[in-house]
Amino acid sequence: MIVPVRYTGASGAVQKLRTAQVSFAANTLRDAVFFRGQLGAPIAFREAMAGLHQVVTSDLKYRPRDRAAFRLWLEDQDRRFLDGHGIRNEKIRVRLEELHAQLDGLQRRRDRRLAPFHKARLEYLRWATENEYEVSYLLDPVITVHPDEVFFEAFSRDESSYARVGLKHEAFASVSELECGTTNIDFSHRLAGELSRMRSYRQTAFEIAPAGLAVTTGRTTHVEKKIDLPESWVQGFLQVHSTMAMGLQHVRLAPIDLFNICRQLKRRKARTSPRALRYELVPGEPVRAVLEPWDHVIELSTPYEGPKPVTVRTWGRDRLLTLACLIPNARRVDLYLAGLGLPSIYVLEAEGLTFTLALSGWTDNDWTGGAQFDLLTRRLSATADDLMTVYELLRGVRAASDKQVAEATGLGVEKARSVLSHLCQIGRAMFDLSTGVYRHRDLFFGALTRKEALRAVGPVSETAPPAKAARAIFTSDNVRVIARRPVSMGFKVSGSARGADGRRVRPLVELDHDGQIVTATCTCAHFRSHQLAKGPCEHMLALRLAHMSRLEEEQRGGAP
Repeated sequence: MIVPVRYTGASGAVQKLRTAQVSFAANTLRDAVFFRGQLGAPIAFREAMAGLHQVVTSDLKYRPRDRAAFRLWLEDQDRRFLDGHGIRNEKIRVRLEELHAQLDGLQRRRDRRLAPFHKARLEYLRWATENEYEVSYLLDPVITVHPDEVFFEAFSRDESSYARVGLKHEAFASVSELECGTTNIDFSHRLAGELSRMRSYRQTAFEIAPAGLAVTTGRTTHVEKKIDLPESWVQGFLQVHSTMAMGLQHVRLAPIDLFNICRQLKRRKARTSPRALRYELVPGEPVRAVLEPWDHVIELSTPYEGPKPVTVRTWGRDRLLTLACLIPNARRVDLYLAGLGLPSIYVLEAEGLTFTLALSGWTDNDWTGGAQFDLLTRRLSATADDLMTVYELLRGVRAASDKQVAEATGLGVEKARSVLSHLCQIGRAMFDLSTGVYRHRDLFFGALTRKEALRAVGPVSETAPPAKAARAIFTSDNVRVIARRPVSMGFKVSGSARGADGRRVRPLVELDHDGQIVTATCTCAHFRSHQLAKGPCEHMLALRLAHMSRLEEEQRGGAP
């Protein structure tokens, strides 16, 4: 998907003795979005934008080293050995070694003479690569202006990290004007360097405008990009927001706790597996963070308030170092855990802003690498009218909870959640974990049209292969509910199912009252290999369909 972007001017910062101005150039091809105000907490904003830039430019996936030069050297050594191995005369052998030594000396002299040239060429290549990288490959963050907040969203280059900076209006000393909407902003390495020079003793003006710094400098520059935006990027937003809407284990941390974890990550580098960060949660006792493989225990300052003991292992822990620069300004840290090997979400609250960092299960398993966490949520089918009604409501109020949407539209709460999930999937809404509300955010150009809504309606969650297979198992009566037991959160259901391969397996799921899968296990090969890291298997989904069908019959007064 090719997304054109045009900037008139460039984002930047002007630093003076007592005043400063930060201007973000907005995409002029989108609807007009602007914001002008006076920052009240410039240091917290500076560190939050530094963290966002680290996420945007990070790529931590493992890539093997290029050993072409080493192989050439090794071939040369082998050739020399073979040349000398066949020489019987000792004088000729000594002479050959002298000639090789002279040749090596000449090559070293040549390298010294060409060193300035190689240095200049390397600097040019670095400059050209960096600029081409920014113009052609670096996905500019999405910025959205709301009546109560301005927030930035971006994925990392490897798509394993999602970052969101929410700048509340309380963070501004004054707000002169604003126009709500969503656009892209020019976010370069040069801008990140200029933002690092922000200081608290300067009154800093904050501006989002199409012209960027062209108004300040009097120069007009045109920067055009054609970004090849993969479909997986949109899928990544869906998986992030589906995970945030799940029933997650919540742990409240103090900033010093996160500092201690980051300090240990900087001091130690694991050479062997496992390289997990393990959280041990025992009700009423302080949370324990354990660094593997050393089993180094960091006892956190806050007790766990959950109902039962839980141990959760997370991988890709080096990505947490992104938060190091925000810790001095943080007031509190909220940690949300989905389960063993599943995503983890860190929400830092500072003066007037929140920074959300959502990490996939591990670095190589990015948000778009086959994860289907949206299947854990039971979504009903929706009509185009439902989508348009909820979209227009959300576009008008900008932010609302699922219950508020249900009351305003007359839809049930579960139906409202389903429609909101549809809107997240097509890039028209997002879930704000820090406040627990859905926010309007048009990822692409223009407002939602009825034609687009018609393409998006239907049981979207059942277009995925596991959901299709689950529906086939359910309709062919190859799933049975063996036991159902009400629990505090909802139901605990065990059963058996026969898949397409003819083998019968034993799934077990825990569902909340809305039909959302909280935890699940199965004896199938898919679960043994991936657990829930790739989403639920078809046997779990088929068992949920059988449970919901029986529950609906009981509510109608049918089966006991």
